[in-house]
Amino acid sequence: MPLMRSKSEHRPKIVYVITPTAHFNTPDGQYIRKDRMDDERSKCVERVSYNPRAELEKRILKAGVNVDVLLDYDDLELGALHVQRGDCLHYCMPGAADLVAARLLDSF
Repeated sequence: MPLMRSKSEHRPKIVYVITPTAHFNTPDGQYIRKDRMDDERSKCVERVSYNPRAELEKRILKAGVNVDVLLDYDDLELGALHVQRGDCLHYCMPGAADLVAARLLDSF
């Protein structure tokens, strides 16, 4: 908050990128401790209903209030673009990460 209140032209620009969606086969797509992840739960799914981490970040962070830019992207239906084989957190390249990088550069 103190950085946002500063009127100095030299203050850093604060850009926050929302946490990408995990696409595990669990009720909210999130990873569960390894000892609780059976073979079925550790499979990636193409779509999840919501990203609880992103929802929390959007409730806390507000563009123009405590960050300059809140870079949000809708990736709930992009599970098919993940690396697969049990990696439901990282996207194949080129892909969603490149889009986020381009939007990040545009914000500067």
